[in-house]
Amino acid sequence: MRDLDFGTQFVRRMEVLDWPDDVLVEDLSYAAHRVLHLLQELQPAKVVLVGAMPRFTDVAGTVRRYVLDLSPPSDEEVQQRLGDAAGGTIDLDHTLAVGRYWKAFPEDTVVIEVEPADRTFGLGFTDSVEEAMEPVLAMVREEVGMDKDGVSRAEVSGS
Repeated sequence: MRDLDFGTQFVRRMEVLDWPDDVLVEDLSYAAHRVLHLLQELQPAKVVLVGAMPRFTDVAGTVRRYVLDLSPPSDEEVQQRLGDAAGGTIDLDHTLAVGRYWKAFPEDTVVIEVEPADRTFGLGFTDSVEEAMEPVLAMVREEVGMDKDGVSRAEVSGS
């Protein structure tokens, strides 16, 4: 779905890069209950989620990074999100709500979002969202302890 497919396409581009051994790159764009089970199984110390979410507060291509508020959503919000998923609508907010509700995210959970321009079906990104790819990659590298060139800061300090 054009710009809304940012997270999935971002993961595909990231999978071919070198990452520290303790970093798992995973596409979590599927049903939240499966994400919930994966997080419960892995029990990660840190999670960095990347996706496109229309917030309608910023211009297209704007990148937002924030620490996830782990306060559980209301029962009504979770029921709404699960109902949306049954109808085929799965987005980042759906995953965040379900994960927060069942306390699946570690305290160190960061969300990096891109404001989409085009929310219709189609291939490729709009220019503004494509231009966000490198800044988002730099943010992810920073979050997992790498420098802008993809070198682990632990390797540099241990040399």
